[in-house]
Amino acid sequence: MDFEPKTIAEQINCLAKMTGATAPFVNQVRQLFSSKGISLDADATPYIKALDEAFTREESIRANTQDAKAKVQAIRSKFDALGETYSRQLKQLRQAQSELRNQKTRGKSQVVIPGTHRTYVTRQQRESLPMVPGPEDLQ
Repeated sequence: MDFEPKTIAEQINCLAKMTGATAPFVNQVRQLFSSKGISLDADATPYIKALDEAFTREESIRANTQDAKAKVQAIRSKFDALGETYSRQLKQLRQAQSELRNQKTRGKSQVVIPGTHRTYVTRQQRESLPMVPGPEDLQ
C-alpha cells in the first residue's frame, strides 16, 4: 500500500473509485473545498476522516435509494395485479347481475285477459258501512 501523503484531489478520486460515487457528488465535494479557499493540491491528511465519512454516507444513501426504488416497483406491480383482479371480478359480477335480471324477466308469466282490454279495474267495494254510535247510544 502507498502511505505517502496524498493531495485532496487524489483522495477524492480514490474515494470516488472505491465507493462508486456519482460524478455530480464528486464535483460537489471539489466545489466545497474550492469555495472555502482550500486548494485541491493541498495535503489531504487533515480532511481524510471527513472525506471518508462523506463518501461512505453517499454510498449508503445511494444503496438505500436503489433498494427503496426496487421495493416501490415491486409494490407498484402488485397494485397493478390487484387492479386487474378487481376489474376482472367486477366484470364477472356485472355479467352475473345481467343474467339474473334476464332470468327474472323471462320467468315472469304474463296474464292474458280475454276480451276487451278497455276495462277499468278498481278496488273491491264493501257493502257494509262502519257503524257510528248515535247521540243516544253509549259512546
